[in-house]
Amino acid sequence: MGKARRITVWVLGVVLGVVLVAVVAAMVWQHLRYLDARRNVLHDLQDVFHSDEALHAVTFLEVAPGADLFDAVRPLRAATDAFPGARTVYAGKVAMNALSSTQLIDAIGDATAWDAVVLAQFDDRATYDASRKDAAVQAALDGFATTYTHGMKRPPVANLLLPQMLLASTFAQAVTFQPSVLPFEPASVDPVATAAWERRQRLLGERELGRDAILVANLVKDGAPEEVAANEAYGRAMLGVMARGGHGPMHLGAAVTLEGDAAFDGVILVYYPGVRYFHDLTGSTFFGGIVGDKQLGDTQATVTMPILHLL
Repeated sequence: MGKARRITVWVLGVVLGVVLVAVVAAMVWQHLRYLDARRNVLHDLQDVFHSDEALHAVTFLEVAPGADLFDAVRPLRAATDAFPGARTVYAGKVAMNALSSTQLIDAIGDATAWDAVVLAQFDDRATYDASRKDAAVQAALDGFATTYTHGMKRPPVANLLLPQMLLASTFAQAVTFQPSVLPFEPASVDPVATAAWERRQRLLGERELGRDAILVANLVKDGAPEEVAANEAYGRAMLGVMARGGHGPMHLGAAVTLEGDAAFDGVILVYYPGVRYFHDLTGSTFFGGIVGDKQLGDTQATVTMPILHLL
């Protein structure tokens, strides 16, 4: 009986060891998968680890009339990267301004059609403030018609675990036999009657830069408690399809007001595998069935295509 027990314990140990190795291997694979997308598809230079003191700044840019987008953004990247303790992490050309924040409209005076979004990392808030007094940085910003910057405290460990959260969602869907919504089923819609349809069709015209990746920059203000609860249902459904589709949040953090008095609760930059995928997602029966649960107090949602490697 003692020998049988020892054999049983040994077998269980082997099984648990195999399971542990499989779990670790899956987690490493998931990390490398998302790191590859960050580096080679999004051209996002975010370090895997950074100081808890770091401040990230999301800058929305409107190009001056007649100016070239790349010629305008290039000096801003150069000036930021030359400033001690600062680094440009991501730059994107705007493909579509999906939702305009009422707070920004009030602050700027209209619903600005942003042309680019730049994400930069600073060693701390003091470094950011000092950079805004730097002559080269200020000259680069002055070259735009309109700019707006909002900050983010991006917790490194929480962001490192984002892909693992998606991996857990994939596993949970598999063991509970949840059917996949991929490929997306198109919703029946009258194209003449919907402005959203027109915006989505224009999005397809950006397939040259946005063929493989887009990053949606979101400034989010939570609504009332009942709206928060409804929005959580939307979020769970979206995270499920993100896990299946191999994409999801790349930058997540608490919002920090840097200009004016616009107050947001969070900043989220979400990766999707290209304009065609995003077009099909937002025009699907799946999205139509959950978007009504997306209830926020205020939001700025801007769809961008990676251009940092071209600057």
